[in-house]
Amino acid sequence: MKSYTRWITATAVGIALFTVFSLVLRIPVFASGHFYICLGYIVMGIFCYYYGILSGTLIGVLGILFYCLITSSLGGMVGWMLGNAVIGVCVGLVGSKTREMKNELLHQALLIGVGILSTALGMLLVKSVYESLLSGLPFSVRFVANMTGFITDAIVLSVSFPFAFSLRKVLPKWFTAPAFKF
Repeated sequence: MKSYTRWITATAVGIALFTVFSLVLRIPVFASGHFYICLGYIVMGIFCYYYGILSGTLIGVLGILFYCLITSSLGGMVGWMLGNAVIGVCVGLVGSKTREMKNELLHQALLIGVGILSTALGMLLVKSVYESLLSGLPFSVRFVANMTGFITDAIVLSVSFPFAFSLRKVLPKWFTAPAFKF
């Protein structure tokens, strides 16, 4: 029971951090005019690595839900949530399965590659299909519209893995060890 409570607490902190990083640390992407780099993906990547699939997915899905509810931008909420679910499952699975790899450089490269591929799958495919069905616009139009989100989210997620590796030396063991596995 102790590890389950710790896992819930850590995941709740991750959801709050995702939301705060997304709201407070807003860096505009000048090409689109209304789009901001979502630094919450740093939190999501770190938690996917340390806590696995369920925690990382919940952080991405609920973090973007709270962000959208606070900013009243409910239009793209479900598409972002679906995309984040794909990213959380893929990165969390690879992060939990490869955590004990000895070659740190290869491990980081693998996580970065999976992060980029899962962001492409989540944002360019799943989010674009959902938005295409919802809006009636052709898939190609939604695909192009989601390209900025894919690029920025993939970059931010890729930065999170070297950051997660560097945190291993700083964070206490209760945080870095997976507290609860599903």
